[in-house]
Amino acid sequence: MAEVLVVADDLTGANATAAGFAAAGLRAATASAASGAEVITGMVSRFDVVVATTDSRHLPPDVAAARVRSVVRAGWPARLVCNRIDTTLRGNVGATTEALVDEVHTLAGARVVGLCAPAHPAAGRHTIGGTQLLDGRRLEETEVARDARTPMHTSEVVEILRQQTGLTTHLLPMATVTGRPEALVAEIRAALEAGVALLVADATTEEHLDRITAAAVTASEGLDLVWVTSDPGPGSVAMARALGLNRTTRGAPLLVVSGSATELTRKQLQQLAAERGATVHRVPPLPHSAVPDLEAATAVLDGALAAAGADDIVVFATVIEDSDVRPTSAEDADRIPRELAAAVRRAMENHVVEGLFTTGGDVTAAVLSELGSHGLEISGEVVPLAVAGTLVGGPWDGLHIATKGGLVGDVGTTVACLDHLRQTVELERRHVASAQTRQSP
Repeated sequence: MAEVLVVADDLTGANATAAGFAAAGLRAATASAASGAEVITGMVSRFDVVVATTDSRHLPPDVAAARVRSVVRAGWPARLVCNRIDTTLRGNVGATTEALVDEVHTLAGARVVGLCAPAHPAAGRHTIGGTQLLDGRRLEETEVARDARTPMHTSEVVEILRQQTGLTTHLLPMATVTGRPEALVAEIRAALEAGVALLVADATTEEHLDRITAAAVTASEGLDLVWVTSDPGPGSVAMARALGLNRTTRGAPLLVVSGSATELTRKQLQQLAAERGATVHRVPPLPHSAVPDLEAATAVLDGALAAAGADDIVVFATVIEDSDVRPTSAEDADRIPRELAAAVRRAMENHVVEGLFTTGGDVTAAVLSELGSHGLEISGEVVPLAVAGTLVGGPWDGLHIATKGGLVGDVGTTVACLDHLRQTVELERRHVASAQTRQSP
């Protein structure tokens, strides 16, 4: 499941919210669920945060609420469910908040309490005395008062919510938010014990949001309830921090495949183990041969990848020490890369690899063939004659790869290639991805 599921009423807000979670270190993706929520189900296991846009800001309240319910059902379970609303409170703020609270209650089988902290300090949206301000002015004094579809005639957050929902609310004023932490906890606890369903909070800074969410979590200790949020994004990020939600999609190890018997390659692999802590595994050969034993080699690599962590480097090499070098016939020289590649493919069918490094031209060609790749999309040279890119075509399409010949570079070249590969996959881990609903023909 995802750590966080967010339902957003438009794509721009969805992207901004995902970016906020990505900046907090969580892997976030946006998805268009306007035509159906099915896409969400396939994404929650791949990302820490899934932000689904329903494109419902200007739809009738009942339609917007139905889309929220559908997304929550498709993405359930999640440790935190959020309703991303407009920073100027346009649209179906009350209807979508109530739908989120009700649906999570149905699915969780527990009391659900919402926290609505509509401030977005970095964007000049502040909440003071329960009044939403845009660059210091009330909403009805700004251009949103003349919005063609949802003109804003009031800035009172509780009043805006009451226009579409009957959820009982309680305002946490600035004096309480900025006062003693224990007083803030006590006020939230009293509101919870009184049966309040929705807390509305003043805030003008990110620190205020952190204080509010930390106090909310503390105040609810010992109570059987689930928190949800309704805000433009920063409040939800703060609540995720307060709940201790962390990255779960940690990625997968990098795999080094070496079929080169050169002395330089051996020194490069030794340097990789010494400098980057790579675990080195020799490919088991057939008796009295340099040709890999396919079954034994697959078993060794299976075990190595199963034991590897997301930040590990697994080396699978036919030659590690000088003593591993054997006389090789022309026939065996053809078989070595094919059997090695077959073992790699079998192991990769059972274990996720986030990046691949190959050394030796024949081995690289054999691995690409076994993985069903049509070729490489080259992003550039790491060092002269050592390139990086992604696989094109086949089941592993898009997999990051770096590759070089057995006699390319110096002792530190393999380390440089793996550092480049690591940096590339780490950037992708934090990339805010976007997926669209697949339409039936």
